[in-house]
Amino acid sequence: MKILPYLFGASLVANAGLLLLGSGPVGLGGRGAPLGAAGEARSGVGLSGPIRSGASGSASAVLAEVLRPGNEERLRDELRAAGLDEAVVRSVVGSLIWKRYESRFKALQSTPPKAEWWKDDNDWWGGQTKDQRAQMKALQAEVKAETVRLLGQDPEGAGTNSWLARQYSYLPAEKREALQQLEQDYNELSSELRQETQGFTIPADAEKTRFLQEEKRRDLAALLSPQEMEAYELRQSGTARNLRWQMTQMNATEAEFKAIFELKKEFEEQYNEYDTFGNRVRSAKSEDWKVRAEAEKAMKAQLKVALGDERYTDYLRANDNDYRQLRAATKRFALPPDTPAKVFALRDEVPAAALKIADDAALTPEQKKSEVAKLAADARDRVKSLLGSGVAQAYFDQNGMQWLQQMEKGTIITFDAEGGQTHRRIDQPVRAKPPAPKAK
Repeated sequence: MKILPYLFGASLVANAGLLLLGSGPVGLGGRGAPLGAAGEARSGVGLSGPIRSGASGSASAVLAEVLRPGNEERLRDELRAAGLDEAVVRSVVGSLIWKRYESRFKALQSTPPKAEWWKDDNDWWGGQTKDQRAQMKALQAEVKAETVRLLGQDPEGAGTNSWLARQYSYLPAEKREALQQLEQDYNELSSELRQETQGFTIPADAEKTRFLQEEKRRDLAALLSPQEMEAYELRQSGTARNLRWQMTQMNATEAEFKAIFELKKEFEEQYNEYDTFGNRVRSAKSEDWKVRAEAEKAMKAQLKVALGDERYTDYLRANDNDYRQLRAATKRFALPPDTPAKVFALRDEVPAAALKIADDAALTPEQKKSEVAKLAADARDRVKSLLGSGVAQAYFDQNGMQWLQQMEKGTIITFDAEGGQTHRRIDQPVRAKPPAPKAK
């Protein structure tokens, strides 16, 4: 159980006390006496005995008594009898439960200040030992059990389970906490492994990581049905997390996301060198990279077929930092929607014109450099006319159109359909084309 949600309820406690006191001088139900379960006034009986109207300091005494840790059951009953919403009841009573355990949590969290505070010691756990983390989890479980005993299971979407309801909305309520606990356990094991390596991995570390992944998958399969497992993979897997930003940038439909996900997931599970926590899962041999490159090429060909030419282009651009900057600038400054495409088109047009200059045998090397410099200056002016002078300068200052900077320094960068780059010096001699193979 997460402790943080209880902290949000702390500010409600004082307000709840005032609600319970009501408009009369004393009593938890207002108007002089607390209300019973059926709503009738009860005669001057408070949480710890008689409370009489007009008694000196009686309101303060009632408030102090009702908010005393250990009094959660009576507080719960009074709040419910007063007709408060159940989510408020859970927040207020939960805050009081938390207060009982607060010192024990603090004792486990307290660590001495770092002597060399200016250094990064890669302490993933804030100074906690493994035993302290185990005690923390046990204490969390104790708080959860006490909360369930006093308030029952939290209904879907209410109180402390609202985060789980959003995160695991595709699962029935009874499986959400189990899945969150499973995720937490494996995240901790993976982080412990990364801490153990200290940034230097050996083959045995990759074996441990693969073992953890396999065990996690077995536990997930035992917890989730095949349909739930599919929904989990689409939302919580490393592939899904990596894709979300790109899918947002290309404004992907659900069908497009699923098509891309299936192809990417199959590729990443077979070829990724690291998992989502930075643990190495396989070695990087030169022959493996060749196989990986071929597999990636095949995957992209499948993506192009699945998405179609136009949407595949959008997919590639969504992963290009230059294009993302242009989209962001267009949105922020309300520029015409086709502005990113117009600026990005210069990436093909301008280098192609520069290559023609470089291939012109009638020009000297100095003339070629001068002509290409003029081409680059013209391109910058066109960007300024599309974005506006100030926005364009900010775009250039953030390394927008770096290929243009290289051209001004004497190197022409051209791009293929997949975003791959080819570099050529302006003064580099034109390479002769290889002869065509003879027909047999």
